[in-house]
Amino acid sequence: MNKVKSKCCGIKGEKILEDYGRLEYEMNLLRNEHTGELRLGASTTIAQYVLPPLLARFIEKFPQVSLSLFSGNSSEVEKALQEHRIDLALVEGNTRQPNLKYTPFLQDELVAIVHTRSKWMDYDEITLDELKEVPLVLRERGSGTLDVLITALHKHNIKLSDLTIRMHLGSTESIKLFLENSECMGILSIRSINKELYSGKFKVLDIKDLVMFREFDFVQLQGQDTGLPTLFMQFANHYKEKL
Repeated sequence: MNKVKSKCCGIKGEKILEDYGRLEYEMNLLRNEHTGELRLGASTTIAQYVLPPLLARFIEKFPQVSLSLFSGNSSEVEKALQEHRIDLALVEGNTRQPNLKYTPFLQDELVAIVHTRSKWMDYDEITLDELKEVPLVLRERGSGTLDVLITALHKHNIKLSDLTIRMHLGSTESIKLFLENSECMGILSIRSINKELYSGKFKVLDIKDLVMFREFDFVQLQGQDTGLPTLFMQFANHYKEKL
């Protein structure tokens, strides 16, 4: 009985310390008035499914900051950063540009999905050889999502040309709509399909031995690690557990 009480007290104590730490953090933010313009860039998945709640919290805390968001695939966002059209980027994928600084933010996983009306609904798992025969709709060249798939397949000596690709599309939402009207399989971020999985519209199929984890990274120009971009990174890291 005493052990149970001690465990409960320990959990409550940790919760109090966590709440106190969050309150102290927020008070420190409020003591400093931050003004200016922050131009963010984010790859499509992050811009659509990760950032919106974080942006809402940020502008509530810092109403004097003018915030804008540019969205594109990872290559387009990194190019915008290098051309000084944005101040801070968030990208997905495994590729790295040598003149940019990458800071890990969140982990993500790619999964294979089919519509629940598809004939593939009867499968729970397929092999890599079977994957080659499945009609696929994938993201476009330059997207972080496709880069992760290419890297994962390369570990098994499989190339994109070995797959049965019906189409490349430029956004996650367009792939989801495509899948609703086809027998194809898509490969997307698990974060992008939570609602559809919950409603029973899509099903995840395991691909045996294929691991497709990735990081969402902050990206900055080398030597630029102060000001509003740093403030946003600190703010995002503080609230990322709620994303």
